Amino acid sequence: MRWLIATVLLLTSSCALAEGRLYGELQLGGGGIRNSGLDFYPFFGTVTLGGYVARNIGIEIFGDSSVSPASDEGFEMDIEQAYGIALRLQSPPVNSVQGFIVLGAVNYTLDQRSESNPASEVDAINGEFTGMRVSVGLMQRLKRLPGLLFTAEYRHYNADEPLRVDAIVLGVRVNSP
Repeated sequence: MRWLIATVLLLTSSCALAEGRLYGELQLGGGGIRNSGLDFYPFFGTVTLGGYVARNIGIEIFGDSSVSPASDEGFEMDIEQAYGIALRLQSPPVNSVQGFIVLGAVNYTLDQRSESNPASEVDAINGEFTGMRVSVGLMQRLKRLPGLLFTAEYRHYNADEPLRVDAIVLGVRVNSP
């Protein structure tokens, strides 16, 4: 919790010093989780708040929350939550389109349960993982509403564990004037 408070203070002070613009984003994603030979595809939502500290360079905090779990071979898997901080690097716009890379630190929680006996603690796996989050994507600015952008990105969570978490995420982003 302390690092989250420090991050918010750093973000707001950096934006004030750079006179940068703030932004917020709402996203819906479909994740792919590979664990012990099983593949799960749960859905989750993301909220991102950030600010530019220099031209096309931003610092952001984000939080993910489950929308819908997924099943495979009698097991159910869910991304319960994820949160972290990241650095956003964007390209200059070309015909209202910008590319971006997001590099950050993430803490996320996965929950796996048996579908036949969801109350059983023996078949349940609930793990918290800390690692890196890497995203690559595109943003399309609307011509009539220049502060509104549509985003699409590929996201990968790497926690140096035997499981793999990837996602395709679509979103709507609002930039302050």
